[in-house]
Amino acid sequence: MKSHLKVCSTDLAGYPYQNPHYLQTRKRINYLVDRYLSVEILSDRLFDTIDQFENPCPRRWELIDWHGIVPSQIVGVQPELFCRIIAGAAEIEAPISAYAKESWEYLQHFHPQMARFLGGTFDDNGAVLELGVWQKEERQHSPTFKKIYNVLTGEKLFTIPNSVQGYCSTGDLRQDVYNHMISRISTEWGAIAVYLWLMAHSTGTLQQAIAQPLQDEVNHLTKFWGFCRWAFSESYFHQLKGSTNNLISLLKHHQYERTHGKDILSSANISRAVELSFIFTRVMVRLRRWNWELSPSTLLHLYGNPPKFS
Repeated sequence: MKSHLKVCSTDLAGYPYQNPHYLQTRKRINYLVDRYLSVEILSDRLFDTIDQFENPCPRRWELIDWHGIVPSQIVGVQPELFCRIIAGAAEIEAPISAYAKESWEYLQHFHPQMARFLGGTFDDNGAVLELGVWQKEERQHSPTFKKIYNVLTGEKLFTIPNSVQGYCSTGDLRQDVYNHMISRISTEWGAIAVYLWLMAHSTGTLQQAIAQPLQDEVNHLTKFWGFCRWAFSESYFHQLKGSTNNLISLLKHHQYERTHGKDILSSANISRAVELSFIFTRVMVRLRRWNWELSPSTLLHLYGNPPKFS
């Protein structure tokens, strides 16, 4: 079989080096950030909020050619490591229904429209009447990564879903929603960083498949970011400052459990840890640059009058 790398002069990350060194990988990462997280794209996804509130509709994915995915499309990293990251992505995305209900419970009295976007609607007995757009989009991710894993390895992936804490009120609505939305932002930020890493280390149909959940996560992050800026002004930035180390620690812990003690970000893979750290930082720098574009009047138009807390 002819390698896809030989017939592909460019891909979604620019030039697909067969054995990229660190600076070449950084170049591909920067290309992806500019392609999928430009200020214009972030603003467009945020302005879509009103349409989603009024006429909820999940983003339509491009069709994935599953027969076109082959291991030779993995670029510059050992296939075993790449597949471990894919497995981790499938697990982190797995308990989406529980995540959606948790978000709905935190937001139902704070901002009903955002609660509906995330968790849908429920009857008085807690039965689902309508799935939220966020849930409809997110629930495609775990099956996609499981399918990618199966195609690349020939093995079926049995996921060990993350546990979900669920709704836990402290009696302080502002603080509860604040903490929950910080968690949602950090999770989306982490997912985007990992998917960018996977795309920087892939090409062809494999890369195109990963681009589908990536675009969903960018969409969700912009809406959560704008919502937090509207509700809590600039204060939530302080809690995001230390999130990079926490996210990397979470990734290490999760992958360590799945691989029975094989730490994918150990000293043997220090270059991969450096790449991930670079992506986390690169994404946050872009978000902060975009943040300057968000005016109070824009956020007022999207989310209504800011909440008042006594």
